[in-house]
Amino acid sequence: MKNRTGEATPRFALAVLAMFLAFPASAQPLPSIDLTPAQAREDLELAIAAVEAGLPDIHWRQSPGSWRRAKARARGEAQGVADSRQLYALLRPLMSRTGEGHLSLHRSEALIARERAEGRFLPLNLHFSQEGVFVIRGFGEAADIARGTRLLAIDEEGADVLVREAMAGLGVDGAIPTGAMREAGGQGYARLRYRLRGPEAKFRLKIQAGDAPVVEREVAAIAHADRPAAADEPEASSLASLEWLDERTAYLSVPSFSNRRYRAAGASFEPTIQKLFEEIERRGARDLILDLRRNGGGSEPNESILFSHLVARPIRKYASVEARGAVVSVRDLSGRRYEHVVFDDEELALQRVGADGRLYRREGLMSRPAPASPVFGGRLVVLTSGDTFSGGAELASMLRHARRGVFVGEEVGGTQDGNTSGYGWELVLPNSGLELDVPLLRFRHAWRAQVRDRGVMPDCPVPPRVDEIGQTRDAAWRVAVTLLKQDWKRGRQARCPAP
Repeated sequence: MKNRTGEATPRFALAVLAMFLAFPASAQPLPSIDLTPAQAREDLELAIAAVEAGLPDIHWRQSPGSWRRAKARARGEAQGVADSRQLYALLRPLMSRTGEGHLSLHRSEALIARERAEGRFLPLNLHFSQEGVFVIRGFGEAADIARGTRLLAIDEEGADVLVREAMAGLGVDGAIPTGAMREAGGQGYARLRYRLRGPEAKFRLKIQAGDAPVVEREVAAIAHADRPAAADEPEASSLASLEWLDERTAYLSVPSFSNRRYRAAGASFEPTIQKLFEEIERRGARDLILDLRRNGGGSEPNESILFSHLVARPIRKYASVEARGAVVSVRDLSGRRYEHVVFDDEELALQRVGADGRLYRREGLMSRPAPASPVFGGRLVVLTSGDTFSGGAELASMLRHARRGVFVGEEVGGTQDGNTSGYGWELVLPNSGLELDVPLLRFRHAWRAQVRDRGVMPDCPVPPRVDEIGQTRDAAWRVAVTLLKQDWKRGRQARCPAP
């Protein structure tokens, strides 16, 4: 599942890699993914029961009626499911209706093997933004389509349809499109399209290069092997880093709050941040650009530690941190019991039982950021994107609540009023082998979202451009730098320049 770091659980990827190294696809028969209607129905009902038992509030992001109707449709469609790919295509959009971006569904090893051997994919790598969908690279019959060409439609379905499909096929917090846009980038959309729609032989494209006339053409699907693997690039550092743009302007990149990543680099989050802010104070910085665009979260309470170096006034962070109970359990249609322990005895002592029977974290535990020193009190610009998720989104929400900083970039990928994450229940569905990962703790902020089920919105919207993918000093960065050249003291006085 996507945990508080925003990272997918690596177990399946490693297992599948080992399987292919040991058994070349050409030498081994492909594993069966067939299901009977009864098996598909059993897995569907188990998945529904698990999310209803595990999520603290399954109606946080949807109405009871909406969920009831979605379940009824899924149960009707399950009668026609014949294999685990079709079950995945049924389950993934159903799970996405919960609006819980940390809830994930993993394919089985058998399904991954089948996809690699038999899958036929859209021959385009794509870039999604609020300005449209653009081609990064084409393959096969689409190899001549130039980078930056606008994709207006596939089979008469426009960009808005593709974005909604990405949201359903990937899962997002609330109703936020930017997180799905970032994850669907590159070959992401081609893959999710196959997983939701199945094999397609051809695609009718409507494209436009610059100001040239709109062109319609048909291109054939490609096999998995026909899309070259991306070139290996050095993995970007997960550690916070500081760069001086001039004598009084600092650029602070904080790509992760993950303690695991810091330990892997021989470092620790809190001392690293402490050292950087001591340098900021020592050198007399007046302006700071804080880059959270790659920050998918991490370990609690690192977002609060960073916040305390930016805002001197303490705030109450959470209205509540809650779970359905100390143990969650369900039974499938065959009567088999599935159980998961949420809290051990030591952790259980830190919870209180509410009037509704749920467990609530006792007040004060990591919910009130501790004061820090030094505190940067100068002008602040915050860079955000759809990849700003989980703990990264929490920090953005805290800063917006404190009215600290001018936000530049995209809508944050995590909802402004909190999320369901923390501990997770990894449940393998018995017939299909699909793994459902259900987040079990609801972190509800002590303030309301400005827009329900949406993330922190940028004060200066700057969508990422196809010709600047992977670049730090892109249009959003240039806007941030230009903002700090203006004469303002409070963020509301700043005027957004042209990107």
